[in-house]
Amino acid sequence: MKKFIKIPAIAAIIFLLLTFLDWSSYGYYTLMKFVVTGVCVYYAYWLYEKLQATNFWFLFLVATAILFNPIIPISLGDKNLWEVIDIVVIIFLISLIFKFREK
Repeated sequence: MKKFIKIPAIAAIIFLLLTFLDWSSYGYYTLMKFVVTGVCVYYAYWLYEKLQATNFWFLFLVATAILFNPIIPISLGDKNLWEVIDIVVIIFLISLIFKFREK
């Protein structure tokens, strides 16, 4: 069983925090979506391997991966809504780090 690694979550948190800067390039948002989607898929796989079942953490990671996927983008239209979602995902990833960290 692989132990929990928090570096991917920290990287995703940093990418999400940087979205609050005023970027003029859409390329950054695409890169951020790749990173967040990859991190969520990684942790969803890790959780499924660890628990052999689905739970809140797993389902939230899958939903986040679907929402942020850059291949078939989901357009919510309003930048303010995306900012709220970014904050919720940041809080979730911080909670994930504290919940599953090695003691």
